[in-house]
Amino acid sequence: MARIETIGAPHFPTTVEPARPRWRIAHDVYLKAMSLAYLGWALWEWAAIIGVVPPIDDPGRTNLPRQGAVLFFAALDPVAAVGLWLGSAWGTATWLVVTFARVIIHTGYAGIFGWTGPWTIVQVVSVTIYLALFFLAERADREVRKRRRGSETA
Repeated sequence: MARIETIGAPHFPTTVEPARPRWRIAHDVYLKAMSLAYLGWALWEWAAIIGVVPPIDDPGRTNLPRQGAVLFFAALDPVAAVGLWLGSAWGTATWLVVTFARVIIHTGYAGIFGWTGPWTIVQVVSVTIYLALFFLAERADREVRKRRRGSETA
């Protein structure tokens, strides 16, 4: 005769994962907001390239370096936006490269690309906010790991 074995009650872990630190949540929300901003900016750039909307800057200044920069940013802004939305390292790196490129061309090569002081300041402030949130989130994550290790050894 076949024997019926009983299955014990399922075992659920008794430890509860701690909630994510507030700074990590703020960092992730900031990356999502930057992603949406860059995606909107990229859509505007592409709409200006194909002629749906007028370009934001002076359309009379269409020299070759400027056209190259417009295409460079139109290609990389959507990539940065998707990477930021996914929270990946390559997305953050792409965003930082694009942001630093914008700052460099509008300050170091202002004669060719035009000086956009307020836009450059916005770019620098966005990177500063990102770095502050990144370091605060990493510190909060270290504290959570330290508390977790302390409770495991006790």
